[in-house]
Amino acid sequence: MRGKSYLAAALISMVVIPKSKAATSSLKVPQAQGVTALQKPVAEMSSSKPAQVYGQIRLEGMQYMTALPEAPSLTYSQLLSARLSILKETTWLDFAADASGGTFFSKGQSHTMVHEAYMATRGEKFKASLGRKKMDWSEVDHRWNLGLWQPVYALDALRPEEEGLTGLFLDYNTQGWEILAFGTAISIPNMGPDIREDNGGLASDSRWYRPPSRNYDFNNNINTISYKLNVPDQLELVKNGGGAMMGRLGNKERGPWMVVAGGYMPVNELILKRAAYKSVSSDKVDVDVTPEVTYHAIGSVDLGYSFGSMTTSISYLQDDPKEKRPEGDMSLQKLKPIQAYSAAFDFSLANILTRPITAQVEYLKIVGGGIQDITADGSPDSFTMFDSRLKFTDAVQIKLEGQLATFFRRPFVTRFKYLYDYDQKGSLLNTEFLYYPNQKWAVVMGGDVLGVQDENYKKSGFLNEFRANDRFYGGMTYVF
Repeated sequence: MRGKSYLAAALISMVVIPKSKAATSSLKVPQAQGVTALQKPVAEMSSSKPAQVYGQIRLEGMQYMTALPEAPSLTYSQLLSARLSILKETTWLDFAADASGGTFFSKGQSHTMVHEAYMATRGEKFKASLGRKKMDWSEVDHRWNLGLWQPVYALDALRPEEEGLTGLFLDYNTQGWEILAFGTAISIPNMGPDIREDNGGLASDSRWYRPPSRNYDFNNNINTISYKLNVPDQLELVKNGGGAMMGRLGNKERGPWMVVAGGYMPVNELILKRAAYKSVSSDKVDVDVTPEVTYHAIGSVDLGYSFGSMTTSISYLQDDPKEKRPEGDMSLQKLKPIQAYSAAFDFSLANILTRPITAQVEYLKIVGGGIQDITADGSPDSFTMFDSRLKFTDAVQIKLEGQLATFFRRPFVTRFKYLYDYDQKGSLLNTEFLYYPNQKWAVVMGGDVLGVQDENYKKSGFLNEFRANDRFYGGMTYVF
């Protein structure tokens, strides 16, 4: 999810999400962000009662510690956001939807996203679902938001959210084993901040986007690049089919289990094609940038063991992107294969601290995952726009979440995450605190700190590029 991913995704940020509806295999309503067990649905569900509805409204002010000289207006922002999750059961079908939207007052920008929307047949073991739906394809993809199996929505790089695939799901699911088949004619890619042309450069009203270099070395002479976006018809970018299979053996709630998945689908990150035009008499290069879709073969294996309040797992994922060749004098991004290895240990501290706090310790190792711009004959181009597909490549992270204390008989909840990436020699600290004066309202406070040990080491790394984005925020949340 580097600047390249944001650029490609933003080119189709106005894509229309299909309006087919459905629900998860367990038929649980996806909870709005920030909704915990402290809240209850409006009405308990039965076939004769209205749908279950969960919702969240959040008002937040965010202050960055460092002003960017090129964008001082992005130092402070105010966001009003809302999320709504609905589940409706009928005699023959179940319907579910989970959508969110928000408005930045200071920027005058709005955004919406349908995270899930599908309908599913009713059945104790077999369910057929049609629409956009999240499934447990891979532990490492889900835990680290890699965006390889399921796309990622990341207006804010520190708050990415996994999205569902869109298509037909045929799922036979028991406690001891599961078989899932998926097919689609539609592929909705990763989504990020909107990007626009600005005086020959590419700009965005987001601190989580970094534009590509505007300097190009031509015959030992530095030329200035002027970019232009050429966006094809949106249907050309989304009407790409694919399929996948997943099998589970064992019960993920207790004992040993294994999940194996494989598929051939469009890559969730769009690749960029560019054409360069240079006048001999000018030190300027005009570059037209166009997004394209490529495919990859993807496979993953998860092994785990659950006992009591503890779960341990190891995960492996690999993808092999299909190489496409540009036409004529154009250049095109070639995505290099990824091999991802992960280990995780989840456990509850309730027996130790007598409070509902859960902890996770996770490790990620990525082999490959580079990007190389190539020419029509497959040889490397002399200029590469972006060089990496992922934010983190050799990282360990620790997460804590739960009720830290009680004030005036009301819960004080915390979320804490610390990440260290050995390849980048840098760290990321996320903290958030929520105090619930009553069951529906919460006061929110939090902050994020990024840092590296050496600012001259791996300057293009995510933590180094965005180390100036230390911030704190606060606001109110209303849940229902």
